[in-house]
Amino acid sequence: MGTFVLNSCSTTDLINQLGGKEWNVKSIMGKTLTANDLANGTPSLNFSDNEKLFGSTGCNTFAGSYKLSGTSMTLEPGSMTKMFCPERTEQDFLKAINKVTNFKMDSSTLNLLNSATIVMSLIPKAK
Repeated sequence: MGTFVLNSCSTTDLINQLGGKEWNVKSIMGKTLTANDLANGTPSLNFSDNEKLFGSTGCNTFAGSYKLSGTSMTLEPGSMTKMFCPERTEQDFLKAINKVTNFKMDSSTLNLLNSATIVMSLIPKAK
């Protein structure tokens, strides 16, 4: 499948493409997550149609918000549970999510970017 560009779509179309599914994180800051990184769970994002963002850091869950404008995107994790997380995955996830300024879709992969740098790659959770 080829790359498709989302900047010609309306915000509603974008929300429909992003929403309704759980997006599992495959890599953070260029590092593919391993089974060791996922010991407490898989980091994930869920986009709702009312700009609400839900997800998991791989250890703690959060409920926040997101904003879309063309291919620009900002993510705010908001409130979060406070369990102790011994591995670095949560810290890496939170650093990356705060760097997101835009996104692009390649096939079924959602790439969250900081300008042209991919900070996080996600795929839809298998049903």
